[in-house]
Amino acid sequence: MRDTDQLDAEGKTVLLRTDLNLPIEDGEPQKTVRFERYLETIKELSQKGARTVVMAHQGRPARQDFTSLETHAEMLEEELGKDVNFVQTFFGPQLGDAVASMQDGDVTLLENIRFLSEELQNVGAKRHSRDYFVENLAKYFDVYVDDAFSAAHRSHASMVGFTPLLESYAGPVMSNELESCKRVKQEFQSGILVLGGEKPSDIIGMMKHMIEDVEKVLLGGIPGELELNLEGHSLGEKEQWIRDNNFDSSADELEELMREYSDKIIVPEDLRTDSGVYEPGEVPEGEMTWDIGDETKERYCQEIHDADAVVMKGPMGAFEEHPEGSEIVVECIADSDGFTVLGGGHTSSLVQRFGHELDDFDHVSIAGGAFVRYMSGEELAAVQALENQ
Repeated sequence: MRDTDQLDAEGKTVLLRTDLNLPIEDGEPQKTVRFERYLETIKELSQKGARTVVMAHQGRPARQDFTSLETHAEMLEEELGKDVNFVQTFFGPQLGDAVASMQDGDVTLLENIRFLSEELQNVGAKRHSRDYFVENLAKYFDVYVDDAFSAAHRSHASMVGFTPLLESYAGPVMSNELESCKRVKQEFQSGILVLGGEKPSDIIGMMKHMIEDVEKVLLGGIPGELELNLEGHSLGEKEQWIRDNNFDSSADELEELMREYSDKIIVPEDLRTDSGVYEPGEVPEGEMTWDIGDETKERYCQEIHDADAVVMKGPMGAFEEHPEGSEIVVECIADSDGFTVLGGGHTSSLVQRFGHELDDFDHVSIAGGAFVRYMSGEELAAVQALENQ
């Protein structure tokens, strides 16, 4: 797999697939570790004299964070200290004129690629290379660079469709993340997993693949609450919320893991609502659970302190409004003397949110789904496409 160290970028028109998918708070995208890392790739290509056209996504259709990238272009302008042309289309003279007018070092940002329905089809590289927008977009470029490791598990058009048509390279983030994740798998011989977040389905594969080699699994977030509910504990309004959002789709798999590895999997001892902290089964009927409680924080921190290695994927609760559980767990990991890894877009954003440095951890992965799938032993579609060049 070629990387950009092998690319003579000067004067080349480069299509860069990056990932500017950012948390949206009060209607505004927030700068995160992910944003900073992908920004470095854009800077590097610009400084090498490439004419860089950035292709990225934000959110998914029908979700609140699905929005235009126009504000992202303004953010890039501010950080790069130069104009960033924003192009709202993937076709026609507006795009052609924008690319033709670029000079060496210029940067252009395309509109949210997920505005195109073709993008979200999960088909192979050859099939996507025949998509209308891929064929038409490719003719403007000399080189394709895929740096979007955090979307590398998606066999989407922008991730795999250009590799059969253009000279293709892995970007610095893609290369570094793959190298670091390989190291995590090699060095994580014995330790604990701290798994939370919103979707239990996101962490089931990781548990199945790694549980034989770990000492403990500490569950938080929705996975922890789902397991408590499966054990017969009442969770107030959260029970119906989990069902309404289909977060119980992996219930059978989680229940099976719990039966087989009950000695390893630890669930929250208490949960926080707006009115206080309650033991499972004592949550008031009309309230929502938002975070792990005080006893759970203390238990989890002790487990982290005693561990030789810790991998965390997913916050312990709704950290935007209820940060206490996630904050103390991340702090305990930062203070650990063991080998420590944070994985996931939301999880990596906690580093800055809670005042830590990247150097406080052995590795901070900006990827969520790709990190989980790699750690679950699965192939990544975009990596395969680059390797098959």
